[in-house]
Amino acid sequence: MEQYFDYFPRFTWLSLALAAGLLLFYAHAMRKRSLRAFADRGMASFLAPQRSTGRQTLRTILRVLALTLLVVALTGPRWGSQPIDAQKKRLDLIICLDVSRSMLANDAGMPRLDRAKDDIDQLLGDLGGANIGLVTFAGKSEMVCPLTDDYEFFRLILNEVGTHSAPLGGTDIAHAIHNARLAFGPRLTTARALVVITDGEDHTGDALEEARLAAKDEITVYCIGIGDDDRGALVPKSARNRRDYVMYQQQQVWSKLNPQHLTAIARAGGGEYYKSGLVNNDQRTLEWLFENRLKAQMTSQDDEKKVDQRKPQFFWFAIAALVLLTLEFLVPPRKRADPLPAAADSIVATGSG
Repeated sequence: MEQYFDYFPRFTWLSLALAAGLLLFYAHAMRKRSLRAFADRGMASFLAPQRSTGRQTLRTILRVLALTLLVVALTGPRWGSQPIDAQKKRLDLIICLDVSRSMLANDAGMPRLDRAKDDIDQLLGDLGGANIGLVTFAGKSEMVCPLTDDYEFFRLILNEVGTHSAPLGGTDIAHAIHNARLAFGPRLTTARALVVITDGEDHTGDALEEARLAAKDEITVYCIGIGDDDRGALVPKSARNRRDYVMYQQQQVWSKLNPQHLTAIARAGGGEYYKSGLVNNDQRTLEWLFENRLKAQMTSQDDEKKVDQRKPQFFWFAIAALVLLTLEFLVPPRKRADPLPAAADSIVATGSG
């Protein structure tokens, strides 16, 4: 019989149950030891005639077994199989995130990079089974998270992203699109989309050509612009020192959003350009893009099929634990009171003599 557990920290839970069981046994043993240190067995029987070591040991064993079974139930054991109706997920999404120094500029209600990361984090709750990957780029790009449906793992990677997450300064959108295109791999039946989140500054490479190549590979390229396209903002030298700004020829460097360039890239890639912002009371641009452009590609009625799913079996362990706890409750911790224990008889007899 093959058994599956739903939750990753199952061995941690089992280890905690073992530790708790050992503590219960240790507490039971220490009670016995303390009583023996206070009085020998005969005197202990006289002082506590209702005490039953055997019953207390049995109750401890029942308690430990019930705790272990409850922990096993919490880990979500599964075995056997049952056919269910399922639809095949049909979307691979890679986000190319600009981490160049200009993304530290504060003209998006917060620094551009922080805004982009927050938007991506908000999107994770809406993906519903789609695979997502992350490419960070500045002067060069790097695949920091391959395509995955483990959103918590993706979130851990995203939280660590910063201007240090690209191997070279500058901005090369073309290299990011190229790297993402290779990460998708060969075309199968899954729809594929690429979202570039950037302020549009582009110093090297030919992003339009890379976007056209992506479109030929049936990868739709969307662009989301972060920042102000009117006045722009000063560029801090680092995330730690946001009041010390980048200088060029003794002049402070200003950075502005370049929507024209991003629009051209998106059109070359068969997609659309959007400026980051609040679309409605509930959605920002990236969430709206997924809901209104990408989500429709995820499933198709033609893809319905029967798949085998492991049956959850946790309730058997929970029921067994409940039975053991009931038995533990029904076993009295003490014996019935003897109105005149044997030890007391001998003491009375001695006193009479």
